[in-house]
Amino acid sequence: MTSKDTKRFVVVPELIGKLVYHDVSKMEREVGPLWKYMDSTLVPETDVTVLVRKVERDPGASNVGPSVHKHDVNQLYCLIGEFELEVTLGAEKHLVKGPASILVPAGMDHAIRFVGGKGYLVNVLSRATYE
Repeated sequence: MTSKDTKRFVVVPELIGKLVYHDVSKMEREVGPLWKYMDSTLVPETDVTVLVRKVERDPGASNVGPSVHKHDVNQLYCLIGEFELEVTLGAEKHLVKGPASILVPAGMDHAIRFVGGKGYLVNVLSRATYE
C-alpha cells in the first residue's frame, strides 16, 4: 500500500450528539463531551468502536449516566484518572474508582453512573458500530 492508500486509516475524532440508551446532551452538560475515535462510519474496515468521554466536570451526586441496557458484544470501560463510577452489572452494583477497567460480557445488563472526580472514560466495543 502507498501512503495515499493508508491515509484513510488515520481519522479525526467526532463529537457525538446522539447515542442509543444515553442522554448525550445531559451527560455532556453535567460531565463532559463524548468523542467517537473509531468505528465503521470513520473507517469501514474496522471491527471495533472506541468512544472517549472527557470527564471534566465533577457531577457530584447527580444521577447522570445511561439507562440499563445490553449489547451482543463484549464491552470494555477504562477509567483513566481519579474519578468514580457506580457500575451496574446484572443485578449487582459496584463503586469503581479509577484507574480501573471494567469488562461487560456480551448479553449482560449494565449501566454506569458518574459519581465524582475527573479524567477520561474510554469505551471499547468489539463491533464496528455502537448498537
